[in-house]
Amino acid sequence: MATAIRAPRVSNHARWMVLLLGAAVFINYVDRGNLATAGPLIKTELNLTNTEFGLLISAFFWTYTPAQLIAGWLSQRFCAYRVLAGGLAIWAVATMATGLVGGFAALLVLRLILGLGESVVFPVASKLAADHLPPERYGQANALTAMGLSFG
Repeated sequence: MATAIRAPRVSNHARWMVLLLGAAVFINYVDRGNLATAGPLIKTELNLTNTEFGLLISAFFWTYTPAQLIAGWLSQRFCAYRVLAGGLAIWAVATMATGLVGGFAALLVLRLILGLGESVVFPVASKLAADHLPPERYGQANALTAMGLSFG
């Protein structure tokens, strides 16, 4: 008779961590699209051209993509929780300040800062999963993170 191989038990801390990381990814994806959702209103209110609006949408990725490499390095070199907290703080301030701007230049700067803040989520999530979960549980952790991405 074959015996079933059981995956090692995971602590409650690790379970909550994975759930919160999935929630962070969900919010990350909702947040990055909020400008596009409110686009018609923002374009009118700030008198933006289509070109300016397109630059605002793409500006997020100018910093988000390369900053993921830096965030990965930071999460390996320093406490991943602190790197995540720093990124979340930058992200939160940029999001809150977005509602206060009155022009293209300020909004462009905030979109660049938002990309920096949000860039930490995936590298840190991978680092924390590797630190706190047995390899047999990586698939579940990645699936939950991907669910946050898909729902967001």
